[in-house]
Amino acid sequence: MKKILVSLITFCAVSVPGSFVFAEVLKNPIKYNTFSAFVAAVTKTAVQVLMPFVVLAFIYAGFLFVKAQGNDKTLGEAKKAMTWSVVGALILFGAWGFAEMIGKTVETFTK
Repeated sequence: MKKILVSLITFCAVSVPGSFVFAEVLKNPIKYNTFSAFVAAVTKTAVQVLMPFVVLAFIYAGFLFVKAQGNDKTLGEAKKAMTWSVVGALILFGAWGFAEMIGKTVETFTK
């Protein structure tokens, strides 16, 4: 057991200085230089990907309203679908707006 532990410590001691040299060779694979720019890009992409689903949810809720034809039970289901569609849209836009505000605040303090 001692031999394995000594071998492991020796290996780590020998390889760690080499890893620092290797780290200098690495390039930034992300095209954003700041974390706030990266988060803004991720949230923008999320909004672009999820927006069609929000539109489809509103279309589905509208279809349920037309399909209800005055039936109270089906009309309640349509109202529930419309309510959750609005909640989803508000969460999506709220997250995007919140990320933008934080990004602008961080940019202000870093200048």
